[in-house]
Amino acid sequence: MSRLLRITALGLAPIVLAGAVAGCAPNAKQAKAMVMYIDRTCKIIHTEYDENYKPTERQILTKSCNSVDEWENVKVKRTKVVDGTAVVHLSYTAPQTGTAETGELKFDGRDDEFYKLKAGDEISILVSDADPSKIAKA
Repeated sequence: MSRLLRITALGLAPIVLAGAVAGCAPNAKQAKAMVMYIDRTCKIIHTEYDENYKPTERQILTKSCNSVDEWENVKVKRTKVVDGTAVVHLSYTAPQTGTAETGELKFDGRDDEFYKLKAGDEISILVSDADPSKIAKA
């Protein structure tokens, strides 16, 4: 192995190890959370095209996803381009203290959870050891 290659390999080892340690979240514990309700705001982009596939008209609707007539079709078939946010309100028991907590996670239109989650679903979360009110997606 050339000297340059060895130096490069030694320089990357701490970066790879740091990434592995950060990925396993050593300062958090896994828990199950129940979805209480979800606030979804959708920006649905509808584009019409002419015979040459040139965009001719573009409509952008921004409102609650539940008020969008086609939401059931959009979330299952993804028939339209959707940009938006979903604030998922959760309840869980902090594994560190055994106390009941509430929290929220945010997803956008690129996340599968944006479309799939519904009230009553159970999801895995990570609960911070330092502050059990802070959570992250597991």
